[in-house]
Amino acid sequence: MTATLPALPGLAQVVEREYASWGRRLVAALLDSAVLGAVAWFVGGERFAAPTLQPMFEAGVGATDPGLEPWSSSAVLVGAWLLMLVLQGLTGQTPGRRVMGIAVVRTADGRGPADGPPGVLRSVARWFAHLLDAILLVGYLRPLWHRERRTFADSLLATAVVRRPTDRGTGSATRRGALAVTAGAYVLVTVGIAAGVSVGSSGGMSRDAEAACVLEPQDPAAPVRVDGILLARETEWHRTHRLWPWAGDERREERTFLALDVSWQGGGTGDPEDTLLVRTTTSGGGTVDHEVPLSDGWAPVRVERAPDGAVDVAVVLDGRALTSCSATLGPVA
Repeated sequence: MTATLPALPGLAQVVEREYASWGRRLVAALLDSAVLGAVAWFVGGERFAAPTLQPMFEAGVGATDPGLEPWSSSAVLVGAWLLMLVLQGLTGQTPGRRVMGIAVVRTADGRGPADGPPGVLRSVARWFAHLLDAILLVGYLRPLWHRERRTFADSLLATAVVRRPTDRGTGSATRRGALAVTAGAYVLVTVGIAAGVSVGSSGGMSRDAEAACVLEPQDPAAPVRVDGILLARETEWHRTHRLWPWAGDERREERTFLALDVSWQGGGTGDPEDTLLVRTTTSGGGTVDHEVPLSDGWAPVRVERAPDGAVDVAVVLDGRALTSCSATLGPVA
């Protein structure tokens, strides 16, 4: 005789819910970051910082590198970031989580069904709550020891990250749909790894044009004699290397500026505090003083904001004018 025991309340939920490991969550986060990094690279090359679903205080809506523009200044990047959060809110999964077979779900909080998608508003709020996790990274590491493997954001927003293998469904149409979604996620993360992850970088500087600065007569009794001043136009370039096979020089970032090569003789006492003052005046940047070590005998001076290529230069030692000159470079060809 066979007896069938009644199912205990909540037993199915306990058995079915398998919390995602910290390692799976980490890999999924890296894959999602790669996807967003690819979008940033396609939009602006090395111009923008990439959005992230795991914000830090210094990179929450901006860039850690002062040479990058914050992703929040690009409507396309804000849209990509918001799309990922909407996708997470409606389905519980992002491309990275789909590939890793995990999902963000709502837990029992009395305001909605447990184990369902968190919803868009909760998903967005969870992103901001991750800033609490960013404090010394403690919250992001919390799943390593927490019983339900939650971050502080999960606990605050009543969410959890669970294993959610691809739903095979009971019908062929459902299975085909699930496989198509999974295949699409794999395509996105593959593109993300190829285009959104840097595998190296290169850079350099080239000098495009030069013009000698004709010096005014100098006092032969002065302790320092300026030998020459050369105005040059230089182009500084930088490029990160990607696995993306069509990444060409059009993704190379360039910055053109004017520079002075100043050389002199005499006055060197060996004291590192002895300096020579090189004063530059341009129509776009006003007057700027550059202090260079006197003992070096030569110094490069970068000139900012000189749109017309004209620079007036004065060399001063201890308040005493040694010489001056003016130089002009023609427009970039």
